[in-house]
Amino acid sequence: MLQKVAERIDREGMFAEDGPVGVAVSGGPDSVALLHVLRDLFGARPFAVLHVNHCLRGADSDSDEEFVRRLAASLGCGFHVRRCDLSPAGKGGRGNLEQEGRRCRYGFFREVVAAGTCAVVATGHTRSDQAETVLFRLLRGAAGAGLSGIWPVHEGRVVRPMLDVSRAEVLEYLRGGGIAWREDASNASQVFARNRLRHELLPALRRDWNPGVETALANTADWAVEEERFWRLRTAELRSGCVREEAGGLELDVDAVRSLHVAEQRRLIGSVMASPLLGARSADFGHIEAVRALVLARRGNGSADLRGVRAERSFGAVLLRSRDTACRLEYDLPLPVPGRVRLPGGAETAVRTRLVAESVSKPLYTEAGLDLLDWDRVPGPLRLRNWRAGDQYWPSGQRSPRKIKELFQRGRVKAWRRRGWPVVTSLDRIVWVRKFGPAADFASRPGSRRLLAVDESSVAG
Repeated sequence: MLQKVAERIDREGMFAEDGPVGVAVSGGPDSVALLHVLRDLFGARPFAVLHVNHCLRGADSDSDEEFVRRLAASLGCGFHVRRCDLSPAGKGGRGNLEQEGRRCRYGFFREVVAAGTCAVVATGHTRSDQAETVLFRLLRGAAGAGLSGIWPVHEGRVVRPMLDVSRAEVLEYLRGGGIAWREDASNASQVFARNRLRHELLPALRRDWNPGVETALANTADWAVEEERFWRLRTAELRSGCVREEAGGLELDVDAVRSLHVAEQRRLIGSVMASPLLGARSADFGHIEAVRALVLARRGNGSADLRGVRAERSFGAVLLRSRDTACRLEYDLPLPVPGRVRLPGGAETAVRTRLVAESVSKPLYTEAGLDLLDWDRVPGPLRLRNWRAGDQYWPSGQRSPRKIKELFQRGRVKAWRRRGWPVVTSLDRIVWVRKFGPAADFASRPGSRRLLAVDESSVAG
């Protein structure tokens, strides 16, 4: 058993950094064995015992804490405890208990590493835990990354040295060394799905199908971990050529994604949907295929709502963003002359107005893209607002009035870029629109005496 642990540590470079090793010890057999094994293998290195008391079993939880405290003291290890009250009476007892417990534990681990208390934190996950995790995820429809199960190294600072050791080997090691541990009665409860899988399904599979099912499932995880490591590098390369940040979300280039193999498409889309920018939501097969359908569709538009993420196609691109940011942006603000107003919605640009003294010999645009209006013809104060459905005006240089939506289509303005598109009005008449310029009635012309320059500038400029 010690050799298996030592080989895993060496193969993964788990203890490459100097500093104390934190060992997460609940008091159960796996974590107690881990602490003793690491002490046997790396006795010269300082260890810190980390214990989380979830307060779920009253006096028994407190007894577990005291047991681990005494164990740490007997081995000359530092002891650090975090109490997270997940009991019904506690404030943390809402929601999924397993998820809340994990959030508490890993938050604690990140804190002690950040504080320099430990260089890494080791947890007691075994090959048996790995087999249960892979089977649990497989039954729920996982593939690819899901089948990689429990990773040997998590977030670069949490390591699992015992993934090659079975639960039976752990118990044999403890009994052979006369080492005591604590039993958690909740591990036998049939209320939790994982316990039913451990005590009912896996024994049945072992008896009726494959005596080595635990090893087979753990081997699947090892295989999948290496596949996932490869795909993470590959998807990073694919993202650089197919994805860019846009409109508060991530935009897929339809042509670029179409040119990829189906496996690359799925991996790329899955990695995009797991981005923190979208809330780091996990995507299942159906979500990924819904996005692929938008990419591969012959029609140029469409949308799909995918568990908090909205996917929308427009003009050769598919944008994925949180549904919280996909709403229409409404605003209507006074626009001073001279002056500037920052566009709402987190934009980094502002609409700016300036009075220009000299006249011009031709209307419309200067080489710098400045739009010039005849200030004497503008009927009243200016307002800056977003475009609205049904808006139309007569752009200078056009033969007739146009709906702004039609101009969007002709200008191939993607649907998500229209959100909050700026329009300048005067007494409810449109005098200027971003990209499409001034209205014909108000555009500068030869003989104009006072010229109003309208453009967009950087907020930082």
